[in-house]
Amino acid sequence: MKKRLALLGIMIVGVLLTSIPASPATAAPTATITLLNPPPSGLLELAVGESYTFDILITSDEPFVLAMAMRDAYYPGRAVFWHDSDRVTQDTSALLHLTITGKNPTTDLAAVCDWPEPGACWPEGVAPLSIVAGVRYKGGQAAAETFPFAVKVH
Repeated sequence: MKKRLALLGIMIVGVLLTSIPASPATAAPTATITLLNPPPSGLLELAVGESYTFDILITSDEPFVLAMAMRDAYYPGRAVFWHDSDRVTQDTSALLHLTITGKNPTTDLAAVCDWPEPGACWPEGVAPLSIVAGVRYKGGQAAAETFPFAVKVH
């Protein structure tokens, strides 16, 4: 008899648990990441010693843990110097800045294809670069954008 009551109790609990409506799933946070001042036609021309500051705007419908902008380069350490990365924590919007300075002429650099994404091709004499910006939320959710361009240093 005790076994039947225990089995009946388990069945009732099972029915109750499966009939209770589930709470609606929370939607993933939405972030918009925009490079406000990309170089015209994807090519930034600099003189040695000349600088340019990129502005990246990140907005989110929910507070993020971290928003960050960083640089990436096919020829790291050649042609240009980047002035660190930028980050903002615990907010719903961020205006991030990355500054680049021409270091050496790019005339000797070979053409590059398939960087930073398949199908992208850059002619010789330019340094392929990109800005990567993203946000991270509590729970590990993240969003990111890559903005490829090239620089020609005279």
